[in-house]
Amino acid sequence: MNRISKMITVSLCLLCVHFGYAQNSTSGNGSCAPACPPKECPKPCAPKPCPPKPCPPKPCPPKPCPPKPCKPPCPPVCFERGYPDTKCCIPSAYNEPADYELSPCPWDFWVDASFTYWTAYEEGLTLARSNADYTGVPIETAEPRVMLFQDTKWEPGFKIGMGVDLGHDHWSAFAEYTWFRSRTTTSEAAPEGPAGTTVPQWTINNFGLDNAFDNVASISSVWRLRMDLLDVGLTRPYYQGTHLIVAPFGGIRAEWIRQNLRVHPTPLSTATAVNTNAVFHNKSHSWAVGPRGGFQGEWHLGWGFRVEGDVAGSIQFTRYTHVASYADSIRDGFRAVSVHYDDYNTIRFNNDMSLGLGWGDYFDCRNYHFDLLVTYDFQIFWNQNMMRMLVDEFENDTSAAAHNLYLQGLTVRAQFDF
Repeated sequence: MNRISKMITVSLCLLCVHFGYAQNSTSGNGSCAPACPPKECPKPCAPKPCPPKPCPPKPCPPKPCPPKPCKPPCPPVCFERGYPDTKCCIPSAYNEPADYELSPCPWDFWVDASFTYWTAYEEGLTLARSNADYTGVPIETAEPRVMLFQDTKWEPGFKIGMGVDLGHDHWSAFAEYTWFRSRTTTSEAAPEGPAGTTVPQWTINNFGLDNAFDNVASISSVWRLRMDLLDVGLTRPYYQGTHLIVAPFGGIRAEWIRQNLRVHPTPLSTATAVNTNAVFHNKSHSWAVGPRGGFQGEWHLGWGFRVEGDVAGSIQFTRYTHVASYADSIRDGFRAVSVHYDDYNTIRFNNDMSLGLGWGDYFDCRNYHFDLLVTYDFQIFWNQNMMRMLVDEFENDTSAAAHNLYLQGLTVRAQFDF
């Protein structure tokens, strides 16, 4: 009981102490401080919009360049086609092909271009012969005669061609076009005769078509020749020995030949009632087509050099679409004279040969080949001068023969195989 009383007493004392401290903390009048009014809850602030910040591009890390693959070395071969061979590389009794072998692709092509510098000459273009009055000259005195021929001239021209390896047993197809033009002029006064002769003069050939006016003081003439040739064919080069390559070829040739001869005579000073402007016109136009074949041979000397020769021939159906001769009126009382053939059909031959020196070589691991060739060429076009045949038959009243046309000269060719 005493213990409980002590606990109550202690509790009351603690309570009094507490209240006494609370009164000391109030106002002086002993009243309690007024209670603080409740504060309003602040409104939540709207979030400020944040502008999006652009993200800077991330720098790309440099990519390391992969090393370039090394170009494989050019594989060795037993021999390079188109050049000398050894007996160990090809079997005997087989015509090993000798065309240029480039990349692994079966189809190889080539293009070529040639510069030609040729001269043309045609038989039967005799214009006149010299003549004079030999009255009073002793019979023992020789009577010289001079023949007047149409002049010749060197003219430039060109060839262009292309070809392809057909991929079958090393056969190749090719095509080549030839362009040639020529224009020559002749002007000559009649030569003096021996002592005792008078009035040098020319006796006009049959191109005048009028024997009543055949002696003139001088002659001038112009001969124009235009030729276009197209050759298409097949060929297969092969080895005939370690240094000899042979290439037979065959195909078709088409040709167009046009020529004109214009002769202007100057009358003698003693002539009267003549037309000083008289001109003799002659022309021949033709086309032809037919088979053509031949051989090409190469003897290789080493270091890419070779000697090359070609032989070819063609037989053609030929049509002369227009062959004509026309002579102006020469004297008063004489009429102009003309004669012509139209659509004259016949067979004609032509041959050509060439010999020269060439050089060539592969490059870029035998992916390409380049070749140069210089040759001297000869060509014959048989029986082409139909102008002469026409006037001879007219003047002589009998059959006559046409004369040949010849070409010769230098050819420089460059060829690129790819």
